[in-house]
Amino acid sequence: MNRYSGPYGSYPLIFIFFLLWSVLLSSLFMPGADAVIVDRIVAIVNSHVITLSQLEKRARPFLRQYIKEDMSPEEKAQIKQTIYAKILPQMIDDYLVEQEIERLGITVSDAEVEHAIDNICKNNGITRQELAEKLKQDGSSLKKYKKQVADQIERARLINAQVQSKIVITDEQVRSYLKGDSESSDYGGPYYILDHICVVPEDDTPSAKEAARKRAEEALNALESGQDFEEVARRYSSRLPIASEVRLGVFSLDEMSPAIKKAVERMKPGSYSEVIETPMGFQILKLVGISNSKEEDIDPTLMEETRQKLYNQEINQRFQDWLNELRSKSAIRILL
Repeated sequence: MNRYSGPYGSYPLIFIFFLLWSVLLSSLFMPGADAVIVDRIVAIVNSHVITLSQLEKRARPFLRQYIKEDMSPEEKAQIKQTIYAKILPQMIDDYLVEQEIERLGITVSDAEVEHAIDNICKNNGITRQELAEKLKQDGSSLKKYKKQVADQIERARLINAQVQSKIVITDEQVRSYLKGDSESSDYGGPYYILDHICVVPEDDTPSAKEAARKRAEEALNALESGQDFEEVARRYSSRLPIASEVRLGVFSLDEMSPAIKKAVERMKPGSYSEVIETPMGFQILKLVGISNSKEEDIDPTLMEETRQKLYNQEINQRFQDWLNELRSKSAIRILL
């Protein structure tokens, strides 16, 4: 659940966080501003300048999502300031990371980018033409996407060099976590291994939501006709220009949202749920298996899912520590 299988291997959650802020959101930008921006400097990072217009461009998808026409000017101003205050530190971190990539001489060849895009298409079961069309619908292009993929690979290599390559999670740590003997274990078993089909509305309009619901119901009809769950998932789940996994993850009941918990409690291994509306969209869950977390009963799939969970927790913590150290060594001045 906490990893992303992308164009150059499997990346940790913190890497997806970077992508969501620094790459994918920029591809969703649509031209046209709600007001004239008087440009000024909002931050200086090691002599690099970040302007208000750059910040506004990065924030625009969020501004359109959270600022409504019927809000008062005061409400709009407060929301805008809150969004800016959250995005600016990430822009600063983005630049610091770019500096480190340049300092370490990390580069990506055109051939590597082409190979990565081939893998993306293969993993998603789409052609280059279909990928190009999807990107066009999102206001981007294949040329821009190649640059995004190159940036993605560079950041993955940076993370591997600085953090990822130094972490090993042993079988003993996994078993200890599952038995609840580790201080890092926040939840108790049993543990539920879940796959899912997820259809995400294209936007927050009622028509888009209804279209997503209907697509999820079509997927459910396909399952009821006897079709394979993974094949149905690959055909009906929302597809972004990044690979998505059928495996949702391994969870205790305490980790689940109320809607998912209610569905899972009634399921038996191998069965699937009805269409469930969740914050992610419209989901259909499949219960792959259940483990009671006793050492002799631990399912190999649960072992690997838990190892990945602990690995990602360690990656996130070490990456944050590394980034904090990088900030402390940099000259950062915020003028927002």
